Amino acid sequence: MFDSQQIVNPTSGEALKANEIGELCFRTPAASRGYYKRPLATAQFRDRDGWCRSGDLAYHDTDGRIYFVERIKEMIKCLDNQVVPAELEELLLANHDGIAEVAVVGLPHSVYGEAPAAVVVPKKDVGSGGQAMEKEIKGIIAGTCARHKHLYGGVCFMESLPKTETGKVRRKALVDIWASSIRG
Repeated sequence: MFDSQQIVNPTSGEALKANEIGELCFRTPAASRGYYKRPLATAQFRDRDGWCRSGDLAYHDTDGRIYFVERIKEMIKCLDNQVVPAELEELLLANHDGIAEVAVVGLPHSVYGEAPAAVVVPKKDVGSGGQAMEKEIKGIIAGTCARHKHLYGGVCFMESLPKTETGKVRRKALVDIWASSIRG
């Protein structure tokens, strides 16, 4: 598929070792030379040495197999640390049997940068038990995760998550829905 690939620190561009998460970059003679009449976009996609940035966070094992983690644009930056939404989502689904679906998004926040928030589709109507379930959900994260991964943005319950035609959660729509509910 690729002529060569590497996992790099997304900020410094430094190559990472096995099992360290970074951005997947690749070189191949088949890659586009860039974006038509968009030099800035081209520079963000391909560096001087011909490495193309995939926009995916990944890592490789000691045998060289690559594992995809998350799209970089979906990462949450809280307290100057990266938060992988899928990690928190998997943790909640594995540890709370009342959750049918969950999506974790970052909400703009003046102190945290982005505050992780969980949008939960419960398996059954929570009714008056919503506050108790919210406390349980926050407790799962607080009890098992580093401080920057805590759900400072809160927990919101919905009947369903907005999705694309291919079934992918529309995270931007969730942030917009949350913001409009706060504004009233």
